Amino acid sequence: MELYPDRRPSGTYWKIRESYYEDGKVKKRNVLYIGKAEKVFERFSKPIPEDAELETVSFGPAAALRWAFEDLELDILFTELFDSEEGHDFSAWKKIYLLVWRRFFQNLSMREAVERYGKQIFPFWWREGVTTVQRLYQFLGEEFGEEKVKEVQEKLVRWAVAGDGVEECCFDTTDYCTYVEDDTKYLRIGRSKEGVVGRRLVGLALALNNQGVPVFGEAYPGNRNDVDLFPGLFEGVCERLEAAGSDLENVTLIFDRGFDGKDNFEMAWQSPLNIVAAVKRNRKTVREVLDSVELEEFQKSYETSYGECYVYEGGKVDIGEHSWRVVLSYHDSTREKVREKMDEQKQEAEEVLTEFLDRLERGGPGRPPTKNSVREKLEKVLGKRYHCLDWSLDPKAKNLDWR
Repeated sequence: MELYPDRRPSGTYWKIRESYYEDGKVKKRNVLYIGKAEKVFERFSKPIPEDAELETVSFGPAAALRWAFEDLELDILFTELFDSEEGHDFSAWKKIYLLVWRRFFQNLSMREAVERYGKQIFPFWWREGVTTVQRLYQFLGEEFGEEKVKEVQEKLVRWAVAGDGVEECCFDTTDYCTYVEDDTKYLRIGRSKEGVVGRRLVGLALALNNQGVPVFGEAYPGNRNDVDLFPGLFEGVCERLEAAGSDLENVTLIFDRGFDGKDNFEMAWQSPLNIVAAVKRNRKTVREVLDSVELEEFQKSYETSYGECYVYEGGKVDIGEHSWRVVLSYHDSTREKVREKMDEQKQEAEEVLTEFLDRLERGGPGRPPTKNSVREKLEKVLGKRYHCLDWSLDPKAKNLDWR
């Protein structure tokens, strides 16, 4: 073994490395990460108080995984699928469990970790070349192909729902940012949810039953439009629900307006599923219902962490080739946020209108403001709410009110 300095622009980080043979060649691998020398000196230069108390560390995710293995007898399932030939002394289910737990070892004393797991975990890590949790996905991908992954997922779903089937299923997609650099299958460059451009993104689709149990999950290249993803993912969800023993006619699938586009509603209509879906407000038939209803016509339905929810039965409207029942809803907290935003926009619009009226009264060089020039400026300020505001350019009857 050797003490190795990893020099970077941010400083020098020390590691312990060891040599090993592979295919007749001598290679190096990291055994222990130490960190910066200053941090090490700082830590050991401070005396430990006599009344020091040890802090407890939460191993929640690892404990939940262990519970799942024991309660659902997943040790048998994973050992049969991943290590059927018993090629390793350490069973496959423990490998996965400990790899996930590995990320929490930074809060566990090294002495305790080595005493408890040194003979089992560490040899496995070095033998398989798995030294970080990020390597988990690559390791699993090397161990078995997509067909075996699909087989595992179907069995897990059947075990999780315990033969009861699925009655409700919520489906959505998202992009998450990763720092993995060498995955060309899923990584795509795009804008993260924090608005940072140039991030490495991976897409994830997930469907949960009404108990929050995942029944479908699929990774895909990030930075893709939900509308384009929907057809393939929708078929995958249907297949997984049937594999879980559910009758599609008795299942309600719920998804948001991100999937509203192209022929997606037509596909949903043709399926035997019961569909509850959000729709974009700019659809003409839906907009007509929105414009025709008064706020007083909404009725309180239920209360959530976002506040009280109010709904309005809008009857049936045409969406695509078919007639769908439309229910309008809003939360009172959302209404207050919208009202605050509208007040801000109205104040800014008043400043714009006052400026133009002053220019009309003063006269002077340059072209005088016209109704069209004022309208263009107000449209930039108000955006989609421009048509909700009445205004006048008559200096004697200045008017700026919400309809």
